[in-house]
Amino acid sequence: MKKPELNITPFVDIMLVLLAILMVSVTVSTYQEKTVNLPQGSKTTPAEKKATINIVIKKDGSVLVNKEKFSGNDFLENFNLKYGNFNKNALVYIAADKDIKYGLFMKIYAAVVKTGFTQIGLLTK
Repeated sequence: MKKPELNITPFVDIMLVLLAILMVSVTVSTYQEKTVNLPQGSKTTPAEKKATINIVIKKDGSVLVNKEKFSGNDFLENFNLKYGNFNKNALVYIAADKDIKYGLFMKIYAAVVKTGFTQIGLLTK
């Protein structure tokens, strides 16, 4: 007489499907806390607003830095003289006309980086 064998493959398949369903349902469900009464914060010191430098490159090649006109050719020297001692953590925003030459934009961008500014943003429409 042949001894009966135990086949556990269907059992493992069912357990894996149940495990997958459990994993999906746990990640979808969110835990909601009851309302929490937060303590009162101090109102003595407001958050500091970082200094910003706004650079606008116009279609004709002229460059405005905080509404002060610079020429595109000697921008590096003038920008370095004027803003070389400025806080290097200041935010620098560059807004360039879409029809300017790429070389002019890169010259302005390189001058800003060479001066030491690291937080540079490019503005778009």
